[in-house]
Amino acid sequence: MAVASGRVGHVLIERGQVIDKGMSSTASQDIAEVRRFAARRIELLRPDIIVTERLPNDSKKGLKTRMVITAMTAEAEASEPPSLVVERVRRTHNRFEEAAQLCRVYPEMQILLPRKRKPWESEPKALIYFEALALIEAGFAQLT
Repeated sequence: MAVASGRVGHVLIERGQVIDKGMSSTASQDIAEVRRFAARRIELLRPDIIVTERLPNDSKKGLKTRMVITAMTAEAEASEPPSLVVERVRRTHNRFEEAAQLCRVYPEMQILLPRKRKPWESEPKALIYFEALALIEAGFAQLT
């Protein structure tokens, strides 16, 4: 599960393929909403493990986003499947390159690959799925 400014998203992987994904802008607005979003997704999808983000002290994410991430992590840790909190380490120059790299591993996500934006354009909403995938990949790396 991933959080970005104005949205929360999840991706479910089974046998190396994305089988479910979802996003909510409402869930990013307050702590109670994100906890409900996380609890519903966990109950509905029944994942084997939940991966959320550990924020480094020098994170550029805003206070509200940090609070939403903390609430989501708390909900994941309180749920029945085990949870894994990982620090997201980007090995590319930007999120668009990271998304393209993830599409090589998960080709079914190619349809959602956003084009690189112009500086005046808003960030594409679909990037939240690639942030969730990046967390999953970091979790896999941590477990192996």
